[in-house]
Amino acid sequence: MTYGTIVVGTDGSPTAELAVAQAAALAATDESRLVVVTAYRPGESPTREVDPDRLPEDLRFVLADRVQAEELAERGRALAREAGVPTTVVRALPGEAAEVLLEAAEEFEADLIVVGSRGLGTPAHVILGSVAASVSHHAPCDVLVAHTA
Repeated sequence: MTYGTIVVGTDGSPTAELAVAQAAALAATDESRLVVVTAYRPGESPTREVDPDRLPEDLRFVLADRVQAEELAERGRALAREAGVPTTVVRALPGEAAEVLLEAAEEFEADLIVVGSRGLGTPAHVILGSVAASVSHHAPCDVLVAHTA
């Protein structure tokens, strides 16, 4: 089976980059479009400094968060380029990771969502759930859980 559009999420972590690399390898093999998505939470303090004088006060943290998320997604594009993916789209979207992946899958009419396995099998997973579990239960398409541990 080949996939026309593959969606993968990244938070910039080494395990997420493994999932991106696996999605990129599939996309390169199938000559698929790869959509690299990063979720961010508007209003949370950014992890890198942005000149606050250059942003309107009510948008400072939202834009900083989005800029950081876009930078993470761009790193995913670089990995895809190295793997030979013909078409890569990047998106930084506000929200929780699972919701953002599902939203992107709908928007881009994805045939496959690739998620990392980080967190599966831990006690916290039983209580809190995981991105992989949530996506697999609600996905409009196939889901590949990439072994990233």
